[in-house]
Amino acid sequence: MSKILLLSHGNLAREVWATSKMVLGVVPGVEYLTLPSGTDLTQYEADIRRKVEEAEDGILILTDIFGGTPFITASRIYASLEDKGKMEIVTGMNLAMVLQVFNFVGGVPVGELKSIAVAAGVEGIVDLKERV
Repeated sequence: MSKILLLSHGNLAREVWATSKMVLGVVPGVEYLTLPSGTDLTQYEADIRRKVEEAEDGILILTDIFGGTPFITASRIYASLEDKGKMEIVTGMNLAMVLQVFNFVGGVPVGELKSIAVAAGVEGIVDLKERV
């Protein structure tokens, strides 16, 4: 079963996970790691790497912002993998994206999860004036 890992600065990943749980209930195969100020970055990278290694059928990692520590750390792990098809990374995590991919985790390959995440993230950004 493919898995999803939410990564963010501070507690954002935990709060997005908790809000998603409030809407959808508990979704198997979904985890998060927070990055509080002062976190040991070597341990943080080891924790992410362990989650990637445990995901036998692949893992989609959603990070908060491009270029931030969670994204850079996940990218470094991705670069070190022999089987790059096992891991996908999407940055710019938002609630619309997370709710959509949570509906598909475990049911589609990780590459499809990535496409769903990107589409839902973009579609979830709406300018009200352009809609009405």
